[in-house]
Amino acid sequence: MSKRVGFNIFKWTVYGLLALNTYFFLRTEETLTEFLDSAAWLVLLGVMEYESSSLDSDYDGPWERRAVIAANVFAYAVIVYAWIGYFREEDWVDAINATGWLGVCAVLLYQMYAPGDYEGAEKTIVNGLKIALYGVLVGCALWWTWDASKPLDAIDAWLWLVCFAVIEMNVFGFEQASPAPEAVAARADDAQAGDRAS
Repeated sequence: MSKRVGFNIFKWTVYGLLALNTYFFLRTEETLTEFLDSAAWLVLLGVMEYESSSLDSDYDGPWERRAVIAANVFAYAVIVYAWIGYFREEDWVDAINATGWLGVCAVLLYQMYAPGDYEGAEKTIVNGLKIALYGVLVGCALWWTWDASKPLDAIDAWLWLVCFAVIEMNVFGFEQASPAPEAVAARADDAQAGDRAS
């Protein structure tokens, strides 16, 4: 078995476990905020997996680009709505956790769509931000694990960390294969050209 096949088996096994856990999570949650948040993050995970695993190729056409944009807009709108809801409800651990994940997504979006050298100061800043953000997320996961009053929260938190580790590996693999990321620049130019044409 090749490393790529093994990685794909691992990746889809983790995604399947997350989907199953989210199903049970949604059945037990009592607030609309938590329900919307979980559902929207699943949509966003699907978009980020699709995008991060195809960074070396252009969109097949305007329809694909528009579908990706629509899914992103929907997911982020719901996630930000839920994020605000956590603060209104004074659910501080969920609020901190959601803030950390939004920060991780911002850094990943920069890596996927903003061409750069991936070296020097840029690499140091990106890695520093990720270490800080993932540190916050691990802290939240440890809190839910220690609290033990909501075991599904703890399982959910650790599974999301593993899932985003997969996304990180997709991006890292692309960066290693593309020292000068012309493909990312071409993809960004393609999206801008599509915006002007639409």
